[in-house]
Amino acid sequence: MDSEDAGRRAAGRAVSAGRRTRELSDRLARLAAGQAPGDEAVREARAQAETAAERARESLERARDGHRRAARAHERSAELHDAAARAGVGDAEAHRSRAAEHRDAAAEDERGAAADDLAVVADGRGGHPDDGR
Repeated sequence: MDSEDAGRRAAGRAVSAGRRTRELSDRLARLAAGQAPGDEAVREARAQAETAAERARESLERARDGHRRAARAHERSAELHDAAARAGVGDAEAHRSRAAEHRDAAAEDERGAAADDLAVVADGRGGHPDDGR
């Protein structure tokens, strides 16, 4: 996915979220006025909940993919700093230090991806990874 496509998708999600916010506001106003939801409203609420759950899963997958891309970028940067240190370009010790920092950042991003994976799996089970299911 390129950045233009990502931007269009984000704009679409923002429009949808705005529409959903207005729907919820209307529903709360009807409930506050004492109007009980009918069968159609219940069906609509269930459909909206399913849509929200799917979007949340997709968001977790995008986060996981982003963490993995970031980890790969940090690894590539570490490799370049190592190469520069071996080639004697600039301050070799500084390059080795920066390579280590990038490897630490890559490891952190991999941990983030692993946590996202757990959340995606738990979401598929209908729970959270920390809720003991």
